[in-house]
Amino acid sequence: MLEFLAHISSDGRKQSVLEHLHGTAVKAAEFASAFGAEEQGQLAGMAHDIGKYSAAFQRRIQGAAEQVDHSTAGAAECAKINEPYAAFAVMGHHGGLPDGGSRTDSIDSPTFSGRLQRAAKG
Repeated sequence: MLEFLAHISSDGRKQSVLEHLHGTAVKAAEFASAFGAEEQGQLAGMAHDIGKYSAAFQRRIQGAAEQVDHSTAGAAECAKINEPYAAFAVMGHHGGLPDGGSRTDSIDSPTFSGRLQRAAKG
C-alpha cells in the first residue's frame, strides 16, 4: 500500500498525512475553542493539508524541485460544504489569508475565488 507522507524530519522520521491531519485537527480545535469555534478549528485542521494526498506533493517531499500548491485542495473541500471561514483559514495556512477576489476572477488569479475556480477545473 502506498504511504502518503506529510513530513520527513531531518533525522529521517516520517509522518503520514493522516497522522498529521488528525493531530493538527485536535490542536486547532483546542485553540479555536477559546473563541467558540472548536468545530471550525477541527475542520480546518483536518482539511489544511489534504493536497498532500497527490502524486505531485509526494514527489516534492522525496526531493523533486517542483512547486506544489497543497492548500487549495483542502480549501475547495471546505467551500463545497459551505464552510467559507475554514476555507479561508486553510487556503492561507502558509502564506497568510488571501484576497477574497470575486466570481469574475480568472483561474489564473491568486485570489481566493481564482484559486477555488482553478481547483474546480482540476
